[in-house]
This record gives sequence, C-alpha cells and structure tokens, in this order.
Amino acid sequence: MARAVMRALKRVLAATVVWAALGASAAGAEWRSWCADEGAGASLGWHFYCDRQEEEPQEPQSVEPVPAPSSDETTPSATERIQALRKALEEARAEAILDPSPANVTAYLRLQQETLQRAAAFSDAFRRTVWATPELDYTLRRPVGALAKQVWSDERRQARDAALARLGERYGLIYLGHAGCAGCKVFGPLLRAFATRHGLDVLAVSLTGEALEGWPEAVADNGRAARLGLGNAPVPALVLFDTETKRVLPVGFGVMAEDEMAERIFALTALETGHDY
Repeated sequence: MARAVMRALKRVLAATVVWAALGASAAGAEWRSWCADEGAGASLGWHFYCDRQEEEPQEPQSVEPVPAPSSDETTPSATERIQALRKALEEARAEAILDPSPANVTAYLRLQQETLQRAAAFSDAFRRTVWATPELDYTLRRPVGALAKQVWSDERRQARDAALARLGERYGLIYLGHAGCAGCKVFGPLLRAFATRHGLDVLAVSLTGEALEGWPEAVADNGRAARLGLGNAPVPALVLFDTETKRVLPVGFGVMAEDEMAERIFALTALETGHDY
C-alpha cells in the first residue's frame, strides 16, 4: 500500500515538473511577445522589466590624433596683439564710464598711459629712421620747413620757366572761348599776359566766330573743337597739342591763375606720372 502511494506521488511529481516546464516555456514566449511590443511593454507597469536584447559588440572607433598647434597659432601675431591692446583699453574705458570708481578710472588711465607711451616710442623711432634714411624722407622732395620750402620753390620756379621756354619745341597751346562767356572775358587777357611773359604761341579759337577778349586775332572754330574731341567742352578751355603723339592734353577748364597754368603745363610736359607726389 505504501509503495503504491509512493509510486502515485512520483507520477504526480513528474507530471508537475513537465507541466511547469511547459508553462514556463509558454510564459517566456508570452513575456517576449509583450516586450517586443513597446506599447504593451510600457503598459505593464513600473515593476515589470523586459530583458534587454544583447547588443552586438561594436568595434571601437579610431580617434584621430589632434594635430599639435603650429607656432602661428600659439604665438599671436603683431596685429592680434594690437587688437588685444585696443580691446583692453576700450573695455577699461567702458568699465570706468559705467562704474567710475577710483579703481576703474585708475586702471583705465594706466592703460591709456601705456598706449600713449607705445605711440610716442613709435613716433620717435619713425622720425629717427627717416632722418637716417634719405630715400625714405619725403620732405627732401617736398620740404615743409620755411627755409627749405623757399629754396625748393625757387628751384621749382626755375625748372618750370625753363620747361615753358622749351614748350614750343614739341607742344602747341590752343585756347577755346566765345564772346558771350563771362569767364573768357577774365581769362583771355590773363592768358595773353602769361603767353607774352613766357614767349608762348597760342592759337585762340572762337566757338562763335566773334573776337575774344584779349584775342582780336582769334580764328573761327569751323569744326576745330570737334576734331580735337572738345566739341562740348566748357569754356574757357586751354589745351596742349603734342606734335609728336598728335594727342590733346587738357590743361584746364574755367578761369585759372598764371601760377596754376604754369604748374599744370610743367607737370604735363616735364614730369613723369607719380614723380611729384
């Protein structure tokens, strides 16, 4: 009897184990189906945890080495240093304006004094270099001192008069005007005196065919101005005609003083472009 009971118990226990295994498998499948659905898994509650799927190991990404900064990056340029000084001065000034405490004002004044000292040092070095390097001294070409300027002006006048005396060897002067021009009534006699003083020959052309003030011998235009490319030019007009290149060089339009005419003619005929500046 006892043996029969033991055998029955063993059969019940074996059935229980099989049932448990089958139930666990079904529960696991159900568990995985719930976890596969994010919406369902989220509704299971905070005490319900889905097993994470094992992720495939990823190869570590190679990290490129950062290049070492060059000397240009580590050492600020002179321009950057100047900008930093200006920024510091502006910041100190703004700070002193917004909060004019003795400390802020003192800090600003010290920076300003340092900046002025740098400027003074540069200015002094600049002039000393110019004094010692004649090719860099522009005042040798255009003096600023009273005595040197007078000497330069005398030499300039002599060179200008010599150029005007030789003007007829290559250039001719043409004067354009008309009888009703108010400026021509002033400029005509002035040009006559200038031409007489320097021995210049001038061809006076009247655009209206009438006599010009100071130039009774003026010839009628008859298309001369148009051929010279000055058909619509304002008057009075004074131009140079280059007999070698057959080019017209305008001296000026409107009333000009004698010194101004002489200087322009000298620059156009005796000086290279860029030499006089």
